[in-house]
Amino acid sequence: MNKITEHFDKIAKDYDYYKSKSWYYYENLKKLYRGLIPPEKALLDIGCATGDILISLKPRYGLGIDISPEMIKIAQYKHKEKQNIEFRAGKIEDFSRDLLFQNFDYIFMADVMDHLENVSSAIANINQISKPNTQFIISMANPLWDPILIIGGKLKLKMPEGPHQQTSIKELESILLKNNFKIIEKNYRLILPVFLPFFSNFINKIFYRVPFLRNFGLVFFIRCSKTI
Repeated sequence: MNKITEHFDKIAKDYDYYKSKSWYYYENLKKLYRGLIPPEKALLDIGCATGDILISLKPRYGLGIDISPEMIKIAQYKHKEKQNIEFRAGKIEDFSRDLLFQNFDYIFMADVMDHLENVSSAIANINQISKPNTQFIISMANPLWDPILIIGGKLKLKMPEGPHQQTSIKELESILLKNNFKIIEKNYRLILPVFLPFFSNFINKIFYRVPFLRNFGLVFFIRCSKTI
């Protein structure tokens, strides 16, 4: 068992508790994905944790995979009534051959990038299973926020970060292009990740339209498709 799996297995039982503490952040993350992915699509969620984002998108069919078997056990129990949703434990590399024969409308990774052992390898595998009609979406923490997030984790104000390595936005774009992905859209969201009545929703709704301010958003996302 590697250190990343070990970390997420360890925090799995408290994962939803940490999400409830940061509810405003997670609700806005779900809102972002609902704006990018219509309902009734076939979805692959890589790094699905306990499955809440996948479920919120109301897919026709959904497959969630996660490196942590403990996270998958919780996801399977929480969403056992969902006959159109599957959850499996493992890395994308473990499933790439099986998934070659499935046609996903959207593949997405929410807050997973920093925990991948090898970003280039993971994206190469995603390219292999993508079809011409598949859109691939990545959301990740803006590297500018990394010091704040690490301190927040140590103070137990948020979920512990665990083992991770930072991938710059420029590096991510380069890896995507090398793996034959065309960038359709990229932007930021959530400059204020805590809820202040009236103020938070207002500023988060407009800041990313302002060129100077948008780069300070906590969440960076990129949407792309296969070129060949």
